Amino acid sequence: MITFSNNIISTFKIFFANIFICLFLLAISSMPAIAKNHCSLRVGPLVKVMTRNLYVGADLFEIFSVDTSNPMNVPIAVSNVMKTVHETNFPERAEALADEIARLRPDLIGLQEVSLIRTQSPGDFIYGNPSPAKDILYDYLDILLNALADRGLNYEVAAMVNNADVELPMLVGFPGETPLFDDVRLTDRDIILKRSNIITSNITAKNYTDNLLDFTRGFVAVDARIGKKSYRVVNTHLEVQGEGYEMVQSLQAKELMAELECETLPVILIGDFNSSPQDAAAQPYSIIRESGFIDVWKRGFWHYSPGYTCCQEANLLNKRSVLYERIDLIFVRNNCGHLPFSPLGPVFAVVTGNNKQGKSESGLWPSDHAGLNAWLWIPKLRCKKPSFCCENP
Repeated sequence: MITFSNNIISTFKIFFANIFICLFLLAISSMPAIAKNHCSLRVGPLVKVMTRNLYVGADLFEIFSVDTSNPMNVPIAVSNVMKTVHETNFPERAEALADEIARLRPDLIGLQEVSLIRTQSPGDFIYGNPSPAKDILYDYLDILLNALADRGLNYEVAAMVNNADVELPMLVGFPGETPLFDDVRLTDRDIILKRSNIITSNITAKNYTDNLLDFTRGFVAVDARIGKKSYRVVNTHLEVQGEGYEMVQSLQAKELMAELECETLPVILIGDFNSSPQDAAAQPYSIIRESGFIDVWKRGFWHYSPGYTCCQEANLLNKRSVLYERIDLIFVRNNCGHLPFSPLGPVFAVVTGNNKQGKSESGLWPSDHAGLNAWLWIPKLRCKKPSFCCENP
């Protein structure tokens, strides 16, 4: 049996993609809509992007859902959650994630749940929290960047937004009759990483206006220049579903679409959207699609799987993958900000970290989510007709 290396397979993909692009441009350039809007199309460079939820390491809703009528329930729940965070061992999982990135070498990576966990011992939360916890226990960003550097990969932070910043007491023992508490502080961040040779500018980092009372979310965006073409790259993590949270995540999706409505650069939107193609029309997936974005997984070549990305068991110890829905997504819009169509060339998309070969040294899944990596050829679309929604009155 003849086998091929990954490099040879990648070469074949690029070769056939270039043939497809030429045929695609010849066909689409003759479309009436192209001529009507005074547009021209040119071949665009290859753009490689990835979305990856790093997973804080435990189910935080175990804390938010406790019965607070007993004041000890919260510190006990925090203690249990932190035990799971230690057991799911992000430093070890980061090695598996770095191996994954090293194989695919994306130009830009959208990261979610890039946690910064700080502690204070003894804690002062029960005394009004006059001094926030500052001692770093885990910085997921530094841990991942160091793992990448160990593999000779030079990635840098292109943009970062600080989201929820929550501090709570944690029960650590009963040295006498009085319980002893430390404080644990979690800062949630969304980040875009870039290869060091990628030029980025025009950074946006915002929190959503509508959030759950206890947990703020946000998005980051940059202009990224790859080859001779610029793209608007956006990364977000929308609110989860359930418990009546669907309205919150829908409002967040609408706010993001309003932010991008008049963007004339090709937009690459990546993230954990907590919404799948099976959701109702009022949920984020449909809101984004109705705003002119293409779901690249549906345009991908040579994949036959459903593309599930969520979720493994909270302790990451399940032997077989139990992913059951597709909520980690990559969208593209390439319409000059106003056209009724969005040309997109060939797409090669692959789910990552969803098989046993991608597990960590001790057998942990890299995250409770799988990642999604896409190779995109986005045609250069130039239109003489302006974007009307962006015109000054």
